[in-house]
Amino acid sequence: MMDVDFEELRGKIREIVEEATSLATGIKAWMLLSKEGLPIDAAVPESLEAAEIAAMAASILGVADLAAERLDQGQLEEVLITNEHGQIILKSAGEKAIIVLAARRDMKPGLLVYAAKSAADRIAPLI
Repeated sequence: MMDVDFEELRGKIREIVEEATSLATGIKAWMLLSKEGLPIDAAVPESLEAAEIAAMAASILGVADLAAERLDQGQLEEVLITNEHGQIILKSAGEKAIIVLAARRDMKPGLLVYAAKSAADRIAPLI
């Protein structure tokens, strides 16, 4: 059974992400993971493996952060991936977590960035 404090934290995280994603229609799924690539909480389709997505997202953000550092571009803010069926944003939520949002392709990227930033800024102090 899970720790009561963890369940309370998960509830707060879900509330924050649901508020942020309601600002921008078109978000299909979300995940919060540790920087090490372990899922903390998620709302993804059952057909997807949360642990696998979390590991890949942490790897992508890690490599992008290293690239930004090596190219002398300063601290990485987020990674926005655009593909055939949609968009994915990966954004640090403080020192310990990463928020991932997946959206439809027709969603305005600025709204997706705003939703991710809104959630990350509110989650960071909790973790």
